[in-house]
Amino acid sequence: MLIFLFALFLTLTFSNPALFLNDEWITVNQLHQLGEGHQVTVNEGKYGTFLNGTPGPYFQARHNLLGYTMMLPVLSLPALWFFGLFGDQFRLAIVLLWSFLPVAMAVLVDAYRPQYARWHGVRWTWLVIGAAFAGLLANLALYYPWPFTAPDAPIETAAVIFTNHLLFAALAVMIYLICKIVFEDTWFSIFGTIACIACSSYVFWAANAKDHMLLIAMTAAVVLFLVRYIRYGSLRDAALGFAFIGLLAWARPEVGFTVFVFAALYYVALQVSRGLLQKPPVEAVRALCIPLATVIGAIPLLINNALVTGNPLVPAFYVYEKKLLAGASGEEIIGAGEAVNGVVQSVPAPPGGISGFLSVLANHFSPSWSTLPGDIFGILFAPASGNMSLVAVSPLIVLAIILLPVIYLDWRRGERPQNLAVVAFLVVIACAVWVAYTRSLPGLNASHGIVPDIRYLAPFYLPAGLLGIYAISRFNGGVEPKRRTFWQIAAIGVVAPVLLVAMMLIQPYGGQYPGYTMFFTQITFALLAAALVLIAVKKRFGIPDAWIAAVLLLLVAVPFTWQLMMVFLYSVAKFNGYPLWIPLVEAFFQHNIGVSGLENL
Repeated sequence: MLIFLFALFLTLTFSNPALFLNDEWITVNQLHQLGEGHQVTVNEGKYGTFLNGTPGPYFQARHNLLGYTMMLPVLSLPALWFFGLFGDQFRLAIVLLWSFLPVAMAVLVDAYRPQYARWHGVRWTWLVIGAAFAGLLANLALYYPWPFTAPDAPIETAAVIFTNHLLFAALAVMIYLICKIVFEDTWFSIFGTIACIACSSYVFWAANAKDHMLLIAMTAAVVLFLVRYIRYGSLRDAALGFAFIGLLAWARPEVGFTVFVFAALYYVALQVSRGLLQKPPVEAVRALCIPLATVIGAIPLLINNALVTGNPLVPAFYVYEKKLLAGASGEEIIGAGEAVNGVVQSVPAPPGGISGFLSVLANHFSPSWSTLPGDIFGILFAPASGNMSLVAVSPLIVLAIILLPVIYLDWRRGERPQNLAVVAFLVVIACAVWVAYTRSLPGLNASHGIVPDIRYLAPFYLPAGLLGIYAISRFNGGVEPKRRTFWQIAAIGVVAPVLLVAMMLIQPYGGQYPGYTMFFTQITFALLAAALVLIAVKKRFGIPDAWIAAVLLLLVAVPFTWQLMMVFLYSVAKFNGYPLWIPLVEAFFQHNIGVSGLENL
């Protein structure tokens, strides 16, 4: 509960309910039309449409169709209804919630962890409650309502982003639970949770209306339940894990498909290694039927597909395929302007049941072999687009890569490393995420639209981050976990404001977005190189564990600072939404921070 409440408090504090990418128009339009009880395939024009009712260039290029799955809009409906209870004062509900969260955390610590409620004899929980009350008064003094009932009020944006806030908070809990299963230490699990979230883009996606946070949360649920199965052997956990793969496919069919294939193969191999062939036939069949739970989780996806494309096996995104949009004479059969203002046209289904499904698979998973090595290297270290690379966002990836040959060498020497089955499973999930986008790797490397990082591979940060945490426990395990956790919190609390202020004052590499990206990339790579050197020379020169730990603390803090920059400083670059959730934070931003050069973002 403390982790959930703190994660929700964090994202409410620094984010604002507005759109960062044009792609988010699809989701908020779907939610608007769903809330109105209308169809959800053809855009009716609340977002991304000119005042005269014609679609803007973004929707014209997509033939005015809404080709995303409906999972995120459906999950966002409760938030939309909840905000509707308050009307134009719905911001007040968020302000009250934000003020209540620190109080709830202080009360929980006081009630269930009283040994941590005092610091040097001072009962800090009362100070937190007092600060929360003072913050509430300040927010009420600065408060002004946001439009909700106006026809063009971006209420759907607020609902989707608040839903992503909740998914982010749930993600933090799931990461903690995974770490607790693997490491069996509360404090190291808290450190692992902080490191996994800091070395990712998850704080950023929690503050936007894209479906990446949904995808990441579903991936975490799959990992959580299947790791529980690996450790404890309960078939119920395995069934829940595969059911969440079905829900993962509803969020993103291509990721759900590859994760299912890889997880099912791993599951069968694990069953065989654990004596499946020696079990009674009934037990063996029951165990092998567990992956079929994926179908139960995928029922909403199948219904969604059938309503949009007419084929349960062909995903909704297929409506953007050229062969669907072209008639026999080559003319488009789905109009653009005609589909606005409530005029609904049917979307014809692609031909062929299973054959149509197989053609979609063959088209999606065909890589560009000639550019594959360069694309992988660019995505990991230096994208051609100039955006943040995967390693710059999550340097834990390099630690994870180094860990794998070390574990293999241990295995060859006859030593069975602890949690070997879990490590192998995390590698399998990481590979599945990459395979899901094999055809898209050239675009992920070169496209300037993939901002701020290689966003489609965001689920990869989770298994790679967990492996990186495992590597820290292996290479730097001499540091007491509780001390490491408190020092990590302190490092983030110091490094984040110092780096942000330095960045704003120095304006590195000419300033603006490309300069800031280079600034954070080079700091991260320098710290990563220092950490690797210290780890390599530790045995030879006997350097203290504290030296390595100090560099690792900074290494985790820098990517988190980059996320704060993208969420907080670039909140003014967002559109079709509202300012920062919290009036006090909004007033601080307006009076102390100025952002320019957004045209280069």
